[in-house]
Amino acid sequence: MELIRIIGVGLVTAIAAILLRSTKPELSFAVTVAGCVIILIFSLDILWGTFGIFQEIGEKTGIDSALIRIILKIIAIGYLVEFAAGVVEDFGSKSVADKLVFAGKVIIFTVSVPIVQTLVSLVGSFLELV
Repeated sequence: MELIRIIGVGLVTAIAAILLRSTKPELSFAVTVAGCVIILIFSLDILWGTFGIFQEIGEKTGIDSALIRIILKIIAIGYLVEFAAGVVEDFGSKSVADKLVFAGKVIIFTVSVPIVQTLVSLVGSFLELV
């Protein structure tokens, strides 16, 4: 049902933006942004329900909840940056969209440093045992 709502909003947004583009381009821009925000809100609502599953996985496997939060942050950053870059590219700013994607990659790298530290210490402890 959620998918139908998202597709409906996308189609109505696209048709309205196309119809308004020739007469009122500034209104076309506003309609597109509003439609994208609505789609993003619907998508985040769907995604929110899956966070409990990751919590259960962490509890069953014994993985530290901080690491699971970092992984979820990385996934969220990736999706949000890709979404924003797509919207910016739709408005004709491919170079800005490319910079957004680059900034997202830098942020993902920065956020993932604790995971790298954990992996390095884990490998180090395995090497001490050998």
